[in-house]
Amino acid sequence: MLNKSLALGVLAAFAMAPAAFAGDQVQGNVTNTQINAGNVGSGNVTGITNSTGTNQSQAKFGGRWCRTSGNQVQGNATNTGISAGNVGVGNVTGISNSTGTNQSQVAGSGCYFRY
Repeated sequence: MLNKSLALGVLAAFAMAPAAFAGDQVQGNVTNTQINAGNVGSGNVTGITNSTGTNQSQAKFGGRWCRTSGNQVQGNATNTGISAGNVGVGNVTGISNSTGTNQSQVAGSGCYFRY
């Protein structure tokens, strides 16, 4: 996984100079999740379930006579912070967290000529 600041930096660079990156494809995804749970007393039960799913896809295909120009760039950053605290007797805290990321890229073919 990419660092969040790296992914955002790449996206910012493309946003500042669009002419320099004409024909490029850029995708970015950032997910930040903060989970906090606290129990004070006796016999408390806390259950938290968190799920994050990200799907990214890019496709570039060559033109009729020549392939397309430009790069494909994908960035994904997922940050999950989990904190749980129990004060008392018989408290139970359960946290379930899952993160899934799928990325795919397809590029076009080179030049071809009809005979």
